[in-house]
Amino acid sequence: MRQSRLFVYYYIVLSAVFWFGRLYIIEAYHMKQGPVPQEAFHTLIEWVSLFAFLYIVPLLVAGFVGLIRFAKSKELPLFLGVLLSLLYIPLAIGAGFVLNFIFILLFYGFAP
Repeated sequence: MRQSRLFVYYYIVLSAVFWFGRLYIIEAYHMKQGPVPQEAFHTLIEWVSLFAFLYIVPLLVAGFVGLIRFAKSKELPLFLGVLLSLLYIPLAIGAGFVLNFIFILLFYGFAP
């Protein structure tokens, strides 16, 4: 229970830092009005990419820990637990790429 609360607090703090930082970048470079300098887009994509990593990687690690706990609670044989873990890895990599793509599209968009 304590770990799930820490996980929720982590995402709340991370969201607040991300959102206020994103708003600061948008206001500092006057991205609501044109023309927008290239360094504004570069700064924003770096910010969004960093936070995409900080959002997605802990989520995938938590999924892996949940899979291990599931295997232990069902008392699966060691072979089946290892097989599930090995199947999780490509699934997590694929999900990580898709989630990264979606995150960047949502918070950065199709800017140059």
